[in-house]
Amino acid sequence: MAKFFLILGAIFSCTVRESIAFTPTPQFQLRRNNQHQRSTLSSLQMCICIHCARVTNCSAYHFVEQQHSQPHINKHPTWEPRNGSPTIQVHIRPDDTSKRELRKMWEEHEEETRRAEEAFAAENNGQDVDGTPLFGSTQYDLTGTTTYEYDVVECEDFVEERGAWVKNMPEEIKIANPHFVPT
Repeated sequence: MAKFFLILGAIFSCTVRESIAFTPTPQFQLRRNNQHQRSTLSSLQMCICIHCARVTNCSAYHFVEQQHSQPHINKHPTWEPRNGSPTIQVHIRPDDTSKRELRKMWEEHEEETRRAEEAFAAENNGQDVDGTPLFGSTQYDLTGTTTYEYDVVECEDFVEERGAWVKNMPEEIKIANPHFVPT
């Protein structure tokens, strides 16, 4: 069972350091686990799986590949890390477009409210708003793209083998980007 830690970045500034319930498949039934036995090469910047001898048959790494929508080293892994391991960090990053639109919306809030109140009064014979919901005329695009990065940062079953992932890189990645360096 894996532990997931949610790391909020960019526009967000908090860090949640508690396992979150997530059940993608029966083999990843999640439970709270406060025991931390660190086996890691990570500085919280990269997935340690790229240097693990077990990467070619690991169901936890298979889950990370699925979340990244990337080709699998092994489409049907049979090995699973011990219960409570590994620890997977999830980095959530909104893009600059949605952040700019949100900032613009707040900057224009007072002017937009004034225009909406005036439009309401004009349409309702000068009647005061008095709690009536107002809808401004300006549309803001907050759809933007939020990216999610999944990194295994601790694993009790980690067995160091430098370059293990690169040696076994899926053919689709080699063809698409022959000089790809995982981070």
